[in-house]
Amino acid sequence: MRVAPDDIARLIDLLPDELPAAVRAEVRRAVAELAAYLAALLTANETLNLVSASAARPAELVGRHLREALEGLPLLPPPGRRNALLDIGSGSGFPALPLLLVRRDVEGTLVESTGKKARFLSEVCRALSLTATVSNARFPDSFSMRSSPGFDILTSRAVADAGKLVWKARPVLRRGGRALLWTTVGLFPEIRRASGCGEAAFHKSSAGESRGIALLTSFT
Repeated sequence: MRVAPDDIARLIDLLPDELPAAVRAEVRRAVAELAAYLAALLTANETLNLVSASAARPAELVGRHLREALEGLPLLPPPGRRNALLDIGSGSGFPALPLLLVRRDVEGTLVESTGKKARFLSEVCRALSLTATVSNARFPDSFSMRSSPGFDILTSRAVADAGKLVWKARPVLRRGGRALLWTTVGLFPEIRRASGCGEAAFHKSSAGESRGIALLTSFT
């Protein structure tokens, strides 16, 4: 589906009012870049099947998928020193690309095992001048754990065994790091247990239902 970035931007313009006040100005400044990313996604989706047919509807793509990704903004470390973000199972780019487009002070590493998806992510990062690299690897099996820098933030959306994934990622998390997992409230207790974190909280999505973000911290 080919949709002009300007048409998508008009939908995104409505989002900030639904987000926490602390991040509204940041999102408004990034509307053009967010729209360019979603337009590229919809174009590539014609051949790559990055998202489902229902998710490819612009209103659904913005109103659910983009909004839920941006709900992670208040959970990121505040601007200051350069933070490094590791996104595992990046797929079509949610939630990492929206977060990185709004928070240009964060460096990203996106891990995606499917080659065609990894190439799409690399093209978007180059086109939008993101400080990000894409690793076409399966985490942690073929991801270079030893040569990876310490990460301050781990993000992942709707992956299987998310808690175990966080446990495996602990060697590359810096002291004081945090994990943000887009999941459901029903899976939260098991994620918390399997991750080995000291503290955890579930932030329910404004979209309602059972979706939200599990914030895990205090890893030892």
